[in-house]
Amino acid sequence: MSGIWLVSYIALWAIVLFQGVVIFVLLRQLGVIYLGTARGVANDGLAVGTEAPDFSVRGLDGEPLSLASFKGAPLLLIFGSPTCAPCRGLIPDLNAFARDRAEELRVLFLSRSDDESTRRFASEQSIEVPIAAHPDEELPNKYEARVTPFGFLVDDGGVIRAKGLANNREHLELLLRNAATVS
Repeated sequence: MSGIWLVSYIALWAIVLFQGVVIFVLLRQLGVIYLGTARGVANDGLAVGTEAPDFSVRGLDGEPLSLASFKGAPLLLIFGSPTCAPCRGLIPDLNAFARDRAEELRVLFLSRSDDESTRRFASEQSIEVPIAAHPDEELPNKYEARVTPFGFLVDDGGVIRAKGLANNREHLELLLRNAATVS
């Protein structure tokens, strides 16, 4: 191959690789945008009307927590993570929501992390609701929760009455309204 053909051959392959990277980035961004919509997460999580799977975790205070320990009162389960920016933004709203609705329901934040990271997160964010760490994917897999923060409103009988993204106070209120229309 002469010099000009070799240069054009390399340039052509560089263009093809660059286009491949651009296509990958665009498809990934479309997926992120889709997951950020209500329609994108409507299929996430166990179906409304399904019995919520029991779980057993330890709160940061060392006390065992399970779905059964919350029976008799509606429970808002929030799946989150210390590395999730929307989760960090949710905490002030979640604290206020839990205080305002303390007579109606209980709240549990399930942190997808180890105890140490969860403890640091709870301290930095001044989390007022009960929080428990679950370092593996077993619990989110049981609930089919792929994105965070994701919430499930479980009624006093252990049945999921509402589910969805929980990025702010409006989303938390929407979970309550959706549960009321299902009941």
